[in-house]
Amino acid sequence: MTTKFFRIFMLLLLVAGVSFPLFASAMAEVTFFSQSTATVAYQGNSVPGYVTFELKTSEPTRGYILAVGNGVQTKINLSTTDFKTVHKVEWVPWDDTKKVPLPAGEYQLKAYLSDQGYNQMQGYPLGKLTVVNETNPKPLIDQVSINPSVFAPKYGGTETIQIPFNLNRPAEVQLSIWQNGAEVYGGDKIKLLPGSHSVSWNGKDNAGRVVADGTYDVNFAFIETAYNYPATRQSGQKAGTVTIKDGDYNIPLWRVKQVVTDGFFSSDVISPDGDGINDTVSGQFTLAEPAKVSIYIANAAGAHVKNIFAEQSFQAGTHTFSWDGTDFYGGKAVNGSYYIRAMVIEGASAGYITLTDSVRFEGGYEVKALQPEKRVRVVADNTQLSVYPAGQGYTAVKGDTFPLISETIENGRYEVLVKEGVSGTINVSDVELVADSDVPGVPTTIDYTVVSGDTLWKIAAKFNTTISEIVKLNNLDPNKYLFIGQKLKVPAADSPEPAPQPVIHSVQSGDTLWKIAQKYGTTIDSIVKANNLDPAKYLYIGQKLTIPSSTPNQEPPAVEPVVHEVVSGDTLWKISVKYSTTIDVIVKANNLDPAKYLYIGQKLTIPR
Repeated sequence: MTTKFFRIFMLLLLVAGVSFPLFASAMAEVTFFSQSTATVAYQGNSVPGYVTFELKTSEPTRGYILAVGNGVQTKINLSTTDFKTVHKVEWVPWDDTKKVPLPAGEYQLKAYLSDQGYNQMQGYPLGKLTVVNETNPKPLIDQVSINPSVFAPKYGGTETIQIPFNLNRPAEVQLSIWQNGAEVYGGDKIKLLPGSHSVSWNGKDNAGRVVADGTYDVNFAFIETAYNYPATRQSGQKAGTVTIKDGDYNIPLWRVKQVVTDGFFSSDVISPDGDGINDTVSGQFTLAEPAKVSIYIANAAGAHVKNIFAEQSFQAGTHTFSWDGTDFYGGKAVNGSYYIRAMVIEGASAGYITLTDSVRFEGGYEVKALQPEKRVRVVADNTQLSVYPAGQGYTAVKGDTFPLISETIENGRYEVLVKEGVSGTINVSDVELVADSDVPGVPTTIDYTVVSGDTLWKIAAKFNTTISEIVKLNNLDPNKYLFIGQKLKVPAADSPEPAPQPVIHSVQSGDTLWKIAQKYGTTIDSIVKANNLDPAKYLYIGQKLTIPSSTPNQEPPAVEPVVHEVVSGDTLWKISVKYSTTIDVIVKANNLDPAKYLYIGQKLTIPR
């Protein structure tokens, strides 16, 4: 019944004296209707992939639009529960009954509405819509870029990866980062309209910890919302990859050092043999600020042998502990050197430091290499060893060698001596047997006591060894200062006097070859040859020059000098080559400043 006839009918009833409740009213009218496109396609590309309908009524209503045509009719829900005067929906041409896109063709649009008085509007004509097929459907998300594609998230940093994208249809979108088939990060779910958008990622996982270095898949999880009944499960679309490199997966060492400032054992030896002497060892560690820490006893390979404190909160200050020489399983530790290893915990992140002081465990099991010694060399770029105790991980790099403990291969692995007192196993496929002639001799060491003024460089030079070798022998942190009286093991050498070592000079403002040669008591010629320089060219600030050891100047033979007249293009280098002499000889003979230009016609004495 139309509104006009309804009103006439109501007027006649009133004239006849028929009364009605006060809440009775006429059916609401459609006051406005629009659609964003007359032609639509499922996942459209050349035509829109969705259509927006807007319908307004004079009174609050709820209901749907029915699309009828091509032997099909399907509902387009406006509101199924709430009464509204303004209905606005996005819709894709989808058949909810058959769960397929609507067939191509023309569809009539009709409104079916109900107001709060339960008055019905049935089949109100709204217009028509043409559906077409697309041979090249458009994805929901495209035009994705990842900037930067290589990212190094840092401790306390605020940098993020920016991921702009274009959305072609209305959807609820969520950034999702995956690796090896598992999600490591899921962002917020955001309902978006079509257009340009951007999301970001700070390189952290769902727990807020910086992820490990590696390559990660950048995915979008989504639910398209322009359906009568949107999906309840997300779909996914891979957008690209990002590489995390040099990220702070663990709290960086500099930060851990700010928290844990010191730690040492009360004695040098622990020998739990029940005689009441050195059966236990006490130790202490110092915190500069309140922190949650775990304290471990670690072996020379850094593997945890005993957990002293597990994720315990401490105030700033010095704290003590005791170790009875047992490992995780309650048995005696293996003979060797042991260290205090601290783990600092901040939120979901953790970082480690191994303190330099050590205690020797004696009287237990001795881990020994085969005699005569046989070694294996790592041939893989990186390989993981399983080490004592509890099969903890230890990473070796290509070229590392390890003495064999046994030649027997078990489960495809050799048993090797990883460090003093630390056994481990390594894949046979990752190593090669070292020929006897290639086996390095086990270095004989001597004890050295640090004195005032000592540095690792000075000690290495004194004993004709390297800083790296001293660091390895003593499990040192090379960034930490030595202290007077500290005991170090150094390789014994036939001669404690080192061979002359070249010095590296960093060029500073005002430096010239002449000034540098004078500073180090050498010659310009020696510096030029050692660094393959063109002396006519300027030095630059920060340039590294190798300064060879000074050698006594040899007196040139007493030959009558010649006089050279400078011509265009001459340099001291060219002149020295021409006369088979050196720049230094010419400079000294003529009292020149080699930093200044020669001038045409200048007379130079050339000693022969």
